[in-house]
Amino acid sequence: MESMKKEERTCPYCGATERQQSIGKTKAGSRRFRCKYCNREYTPNPKRWVYTEEERNQALRLLLLGNSGRAVGKALGMSKANAYRWAKDAQKKGLCDVDKSNDKNRRV
Repeated sequence: MESMKKEERTCPYCGATERQQSIGKTKAGSRRFRCKYCNREYTPNPKRWVYTEEERNQALRLLLLGNSGRAVGKALGMSKANAYRWAKDAQKKGLCDVDKSNDKNRRV
């Protein structure tokens, strides 16, 4: 058990195993550490922030209804880039046609 803790707390930058200070958690819940030798911060085993399929579908629905990426991000508590990326992936797969531009502001 002790060897696991030391392995977890090895600085990826300088390789030090001692003087590793716990400084909190990331938004996803992974522990953060600071190396007291090189004074750099790191996450040994980062967890990925994962959105459910339902959240992705809801973001796509909102985009299809004409909401902006920013509005979708605010409504669902995520980055607008996520919504745009999912829309782009859906377009590539041929699942839907989402246009990021706002038709009423476009000049012809």
